[in-house]
Amino acid sequence: MTHDRATTGQAIRRFTLGSGPLKRTSDRLQYLARILLAAVLVTAPAVALAVATATVTQGRSEVVRQAAEREQVVAELLDDALFRTVGAEGAPVARATAVWIAPSGVERTAAIPVPAHARAGSTLLIWVDRDGDRTTRPLSNGDVGYRAAGMAILTYLGISMVALGAYIAFRKHLDRSRSRQWATEWAVVGPVWTRRVP
Repeated sequence: MTHDRATTGQAIRRFTLGSGPLKRTSDRLQYLARILLAAVLVTAPAVALAVATATVTQGRSEVVRQAAEREQVVAELLDDALFRTVGAEGAPVARATAVWIAPSGVERTAAIPVPAHARAGSTLLIWVDRDGDRTTRPLSNGDVGYRAAGMAILTYLGISMVALGAYIAFRKHLDRSRSRQWATEWAVVGPVWTRRVP
């Protein structure tokens, strides 16, 4: 029974980095910093989940709004596809002039991206807004899910990296402080010891 208590006491002291006379204030501060780091890392997933939930809620309302504001119409090409611009990856993008009817009934004409071998007179579906201007397809629930997952991962990684970076910086500060303190104390004790050594 006494042995069990002693073992438990030793385990607690070991977990709390001890409380002996050699324990410095900087050691206790480093221990508290470790506890704080662990607490942040444990709560970071909950924060990331909250961010993901908020992103999904906002994204779903955006899905509904975009679905109401955008629709697909048939565009007819007025000329053959030409490689007129360069895309983000450096590849040429084919464009052609097309005509379509806006939701208001007004005819619209503009140059749009088209398949490389598109010919005049062919048709394709494009997304337009209420004014009939060409736009991107509306968001889907899948897009919202990917966005929420990305935000959750970025949030968790951001919180974790900031917390870990702060802990490392604080520990380095403590190490520098301990080194200065050790050098000061050695300057006092060192000469006494060196005189005693034959």
